[in-house]
Amino acid sequence: MDHLMARLSLYLPPFAGDYAGACSTLFGLDCLIVIVDAGCCTRNYVEYDETRWARRRKSAFSAQLRTLDAVLGDDSRIIAETLEVARELHPAAIALVGTPVPAIVGMDLAGMAYEIEQVSGVPSLGLATSGFETYEQGASLALEALCRRFAVGERSADSLRGGREAACERPVVNVLGMTPHDFASEANMEAVERCLEKAGLEIGFSTARSFSLDDVERAGWADASIVVAWSGVAAAQLLQDRCGVPYLAACPFGDDDCQAIAREVRGEHFRPLWAVIGDGANGPSAAEGESASCNPPVLLVGDQVVMNSLRPHVRARLSWAGIERPVVVGTFFSSERTWAESGDMSFDDECALMAFAESHPGLAVVADPLFTQIPALRDAVFLELPHEAVSGPLFAERLLRYTESETIEALDVFVKRLGR
Repeated sequence: MDHLMARLSLYLPPFAGDYAGACSTLFGLDCLIVIVDAGCCTRNYVEYDETRWARRRKSAFSAQLRTLDAVLGDDSRIIAETLEVARELHPAAIALVGTPVPAIVGMDLAGMAYEIEQVSGVPSLGLATSGFETYEQGASLALEALCRRFAVGERSADSLRGGREAACERPVVNVLGMTPHDFASEANMEAVERCLEKAGLEIGFSTARSFSLDDVERAGWADASIVVAWSGVAAAQLLQDRCGVPYLAACPFGDDDCQAIAREVRGEHFRPLWAVIGDGANGPSAAEGESASCNPPVLLVGDQVVMNSLRPHVRARLSWAGIERPVVVGTFFSSERTWAESGDMSFDDECALMAFAESHPGLAVVADPLFTQIPALRDAVFLELPHEAVSGPLFAERLLRYTESETIEALDVFVKRLGR
């Protein structure tokens, strides 16, 4: 009981659920999405978790799960109604997305999707999201399921990276893991893609834009995949193992980062972006590290890939201002252990974050504005970086655009406050 009470969130709202992440990944596809719930999860998704839905509505339906459906395990009504809607809308794909009730009673969504596909002839996916995990788990599940089902075959010899003149032809890259949950707006997602194109890359498959099943198939022929958030890792690994498409994890904040990505794509070996950007300021020297470790840290809270990519910029601005502080990444979401530096944290709950803050007086924080409500962080110097999975559209007017000028401007203000 004490363990369960420790998970109780007093200051932060529930984070976007895994079903919302799955639906957002499928948003750009002509896909009939059926959220298997009683109605409330669908409402959460369309009203709070998917910023694109109000302006560009897609086919997202609630199964309106009834008590008898759940108790008796009767899925025939859901299958019949899904088939009826599919006959009217003629979608390119169908997805059944799970929520807590079907997870608890053990509804076989994959089996239901198989039956729907056999009758309708429309490719169908059963995504066993549960509502008990956070958004990145569902986004990862949906993206990997798409690639596992439709990205087939290996690239021909003349399309292999290094088998053609990179200087004469633009390398094609998949952009994996980009949804509004981490990038907050379509403008941000478009800015990232434009920046990559400006650096000489051609965007292949990306969930940030409208895409077809043919686009997913061609993901296996790309020159590389760029994982811009953790939710793209599983699909990128699948494409690498099955199709030989290498990947790097990188969330670019402006032109210099995109140029670094382009150099890596054209190079012989891939490294995470945070290992190659920052003009040598990615990590402090040994002497700087020893002195900085005695000072209160700067904590970056959010998606691991996004915060790892922001960290070199923070370190560079601190170095140029003559401020010696360690910069650590903390996340409430999924992370890769091998991508963490010494001092990085995975927070299970608010209590873990509060304990960290109380043990590091003078802490500075880069996080969603809602984190300022946590008492242990109220006196911290804050750079507010809205995270849609945390605060939804509440702070849309405070968005930090993923451009170099806005990143540097925001960090300059933040670092000046640290130097006072």
